[in-house]
Amino acid sequence: MPLTLKLRYFTDADFRMDGHDVSEKMNAEFLRKLDECRHLSGTPFVITSAFRSSEKNKLVGGAPASLHLKGRAVDIMCTDPVLRYRIVQAAQLLGLTVGVMERGLHLDDRKVPIMFHYYSRTKEATSLNE
Repeated sequence: MPLTLKLRYFTDADFRMDGHDVSEKMNAEFLRKLDECRHLSGTPFVITSAFRSSEKNKLVGGAPASLHLKGRAVDIMCTDPVLRYRIVQAAQLLGLTVGVMERGLHLDDRKVPIMFHYYSRTKEATSLNE
């Protein structure tokens, strides 16, 4: 089923997961923020994950209460540090949560925005006092 919401930068094709159109399962207000984030950052978004079924969420190791399950989160590919910075800036201006992955970013619209990372705890920097 096609998107009924008119967006500047995204089409149904951006919301195909495992060969299925999930555009209608995405939250409209979140999509407006995502579209504005794309606009403010001035860089295209390649969405690698959008709405997920419970089964898909378990398969990929998603959090049990993941906002992907409600169509209020996406993961986007982004390896360029300058573009990543622009996207993070725009997301923060819009009150979006940002999760930093090795090769991308997670964006969602939880009630209280945060910033987090997916990196292993073993990779954390050590204290200068050690």
